[in-house]
Amino acid sequence: MAHARVQEVDPVALRYALLALLEATPMSGYELTRQFDASAAYVWHAHHPQIYTELRRMEADGLVEAEEAPRGAGATKRHYFITDLGCDELLRWVSEVAEPARERDAAYLKATYFEFGSFDLARRHLRSHLEHYERMAVRWQLHADQLERRDTLLLRQRLAHAPRHAQAAIVAFKVHVYRGLTERAHTEVRWARQGLELVDRLESETGLPADETVNRPTPPKRSTT
Repeated sequence: MAHARVQEVDPVALRYALLALLEATPMSGYELTRQFDASAAYVWHAHHPQIYTELRRMEADGLVEAEEAPRGAGATKRHYFITDLGCDELLRWVSEVAEPARERDAAYLKATYFEFGSFDLARRHLRSHLEHYERMAVRWQLHADQLERRDTLLLRQRLAHAPRHAQAAIVAFKVHVYRGLTERAHTEVRWARQGLELVDRLESETGLPADETVNRPTPPKRSTT
């Protein structure tokens, strides 16, 4: 089963992730994609071409500025800097209290209709879900521990220019996010395990072969009146 909450990338939300990264330190596009993969991508997935596209939009909107810098023999690269306008926009975004997004969960939607497949198929979906979130729990836990130790390059760069009174909060909020994600992953693991137990019970109660469709979809009868 695929990641439960994979959705299309919202370019507006991606913009704020990139602004927050550039607030830590100026970066080239390549450096920004690497730092994104090592930080923001844990909570907001985006492909690298989407990041470069959004950078161009941000530059056009005056939120970032780019400077050419030498790269190797005769080549150049663009270094991106957040502007005052970009900082103001980052502040505006954080101050905006929005309602949580309405649920759009492809994995849970499919699980609602597992009866249109076999018990074995349901098991394959649930095991995939289980394995995914077991991996994510480990990944998020390790990242939370790393942040708590202040042991990432980006965090050290951010703390280096932050006022002393803000440093504990900078670390604590990030650790809180990844501890929360770890707990969410544990919840998904429990749900998948409970689902596997449910499939075993249903298979035993119905006596159906494991590879037989439980309830083959059929068009409802049309009214003749």
